[in-house]
Amino acid sequence: MHTKMPKLAVIGAGMAGLNLANALSDFAEVTVFEKSDKLGGRIATHMVDGFAFDHGAQFFTAKTPVFQRFVESLHEAGVIARWDAAFAEIEGVKITAQRRWDAAYPHYVGSPNMNAIGQYMAKNLEVRFNQHVESVQRDHGLWLIKSTTAEVLGEFDWVVFAMPAQQAYALLPDNCQFRADLLDVVMQPCFALMLGYASPKPHAWDAAIVSESILSWVSINSSKPNRAPAFSVVTMSKNEWAAAHFNQDDSFVINAMLHELTQVMGQPMADSSYLKLKRWKYANAARRPQQMTLLDNALQLACCGDWCKIGRIESAYMSSVDLATKIKAMLTA
Repeated sequence: MHTKMPKLAVIGAGMAGLNLANALSDFAEVTVFEKSDKLGGRIATHMVDGFAFDHGAQFFTAKTPVFQRFVESLHEAGVIARWDAAFAEIEGVKITAQRRWDAAYPHYVGSPNMNAIGQYMAKNLEVRFNQHVESVQRDHGLWLIKSTTAEVLGEFDWVVFAMPAQQAYALLPDNCQFRADLLDVVMQPCFALMLGYASPKPHAWDAAIVSESILSWVSINSSKPNRAPAFSVVTMSKNEWAAAHFNQDDSFVINAMLHELTQVMGQPMADSSYLKLKRWKYANAARRPQQMTLLDNALQLACCGDWCKIGRIESAYMSSVDLATKIKAMLTA
């Protein structure tokens, strides 16, 4: 006798949401809802006027065997490449260390851009774009999901929230057993400044971690493998500085970051032919003492994401692996 598969909604099409959806697609009828028109969440590339900017995640590494196997599959599929960057550590304006990234500890980026990763992961999934979920309410034993326009998006047995903790908290019902735990999660903001130039700038490194500055990171994005050759730079602010100035207007933030970038690069950097500021309200998760497992068996609600662990791309993947294992056990019991 054929048993009808349970219906499972995943809200959020970043790394965690897409991997969870794939892991459970043989055990449930899975639908992914994404509020934007793109896949991958913060694993993203902004492309314009011949420039390509990774304005979210800059690269990723693989430490755990499970994630390493996944990364190998991405590499074999041609959707990632190793970035052997000339890397520097900078204090203020002084280079304190330099080394070349290599195969001994690989650093990966999407190929030909970060968007390729989400597109590859979603190729066998039902993803509904531009669906901003407003509410998740219980109705006759099922979860009724509604959009901001009051449209009913569907009825589901399970709902998994693959989104920042603050956004999940707003959607979860009061009686969810782990809802209060989300109040302990600290998500920090970040500014990403994208700069495109008509001609290359001299540079002694491709990527740098910066201290004693309002900046935390600078990279020559056009140095990444298989990228558009037009000279592009991405610089990220420190989380603390972004938190203190998040309500300032764009011009204040841009001018401050450009001033610091000019100091770090040792040359004028305000002559870009393209400039754009991206505000990430929920960019990074503060380190947690241990992994969080956010699953309410009775209500059939759960959360996953990088913030459930340490806050890297690998964390998002492993969070979804852990949760998928638990939900799969319940679906097959």
